[in-house]
Amino acid sequence: MRGFMTLCAVWALWASSVCAQAVSEPPLKVLVVTGGHDFNRPAFTALFNGLEGIEWKEAVYGGKDLNATEILGSDAWKAWDVFVFYDMVQGLPEKSLQGLAALPKAGKGLLFLHHTLAANQNWPEYRKIVGGKFFTGKTVDEGKEVGPSGYQHDRDMTVAICDRAHPITWGLGAFTIHDETYNKYAVAPGVTPLLTTDDPTSDKVIGWTHVYGNSRVVYLQLGHDEKAYEHPAFKTLVDRSIRYTAARPAAAGLPWRSLLDGKSLAGWEAEGGAKWRVAGGVLVGEQGPNNAAGDLYTTESFGDFEAVATFRVRWPANSGIWFRFQNGGKAYQADILEWPNPRCFTGTIYCGGKMFIAMNEDPALVKKDDWNTFVIRGAGPRVTVFLNGTKVGDVHDDASAAGKFGIQVHAGTEFGPMRIEIREFKVRRI
Repeated sequence: MRGFMTLCAVWALWASSVCAQAVSEPPLKVLVVTGGHDFNRPAFTALFNGLEGIEWKEAVYGGKDLNATEILGSDAWKAWDVFVFYDMVQGLPEKSLQGLAALPKAGKGLLFLHHTLAANQNWPEYRKIVGGKFFTGKTVDEGKEVGPSGYQHDRDMTVAICDRAHPITWGLGAFTIHDETYNKYAVAPGVTPLLTTDDPTSDKVIGWTHVYGNSRVVYLQLGHDEKAYEHPAFKTLVDRSIRYTAARPAAAGLPWRSLLDGKSLAGWEAEGGAKWRVAGGVLVGEQGPNNAAGDLYTTESFGDFEAVATFRVRWPANSGIWFRFQNGGKAYQADILEWPNPRCFTGTIYCGGKMFIAMNEDPALVKKDDWNTFVIRGAGPRVTVFLNGTKVGDVHDDASAAGKFGIQVHAGTEFGPMRIEIREFKVRRI
């Protein structure tokens, strides 16, 4: 296996490997959907049994135990965090198709494997969700005659990594796998390629990701039989893809980058009249003359991320950590405050023009005179905030997909004594 798990060269933007702040999250509930295509079930089952941090079940379309047709045709799908599709069914009932269409609206994690690219041939929405399509016969697609797509069994194919910094493929090198190849299939132009091959019996892009609705979606063309299921690289890709689609860190070792140098305000720019300085390695913000407010923003913008900020405030206070800040109407803030109406506390998520989109109603989670830690995630349209290890906000919102981090010092004579101190602020891709 050439280059499997080869360590990346030093990556300038994401340089350190500090461990993540511990947060309390239950195991992911994963539903694996099969049907319409034979496979080695014992070996496939062993693949998923070997994944840590998930609780999974298999649901077969038309099955006796867990019937995927019935699950998608009712509200039962709402119980699952991530769906892994490994089916090739056609002609699902309308209620089941409505359930499938509801998954990205609800922001469920969606992973599609191998032959499921050929499922639901006559339902156009499926192609949009997956980001591609295998054509089982000749057809007219977007005004052109296409198909049928082709396949070739028993290929020793070399797989190249498109982006070694991506959370799914981080640290992976090129590898060779014995698998089935596909060709003459469609790939949506807006997807982000993850894997490619130069095998002459295959199209070039064989793995991709994109956001559809509120969901992160991944497709991996690999995975025909046990030779793939048992391959270390395939196991890693499936494991990370599940976590990635669920907006969790795909790999424990994803590198961090500190936004503070402990000596200066390098990498930051101030707006307004608040006072900012670094003292004893800690970033400090206070109101300026005449209770002047202000904000301190990073000079750099970030898209999808996980950030850790450890802070302490002197009360009474009204402050917060900006993220994905573009302007006052396109931004989020993890608030540091005590708000009277509606009554909420530090960890509440503010969105410009919408006020609070998620509220922490438990003051006991706040260490009022001590250091507190936010873990903040922005993954596609999903925004999540943890306070001292406990999730206090988890919402889907489309106000801003990327932007700057920032720290706020609010106006008001009642907050004159306020001081915000930040001793740690680090970020990584998620």
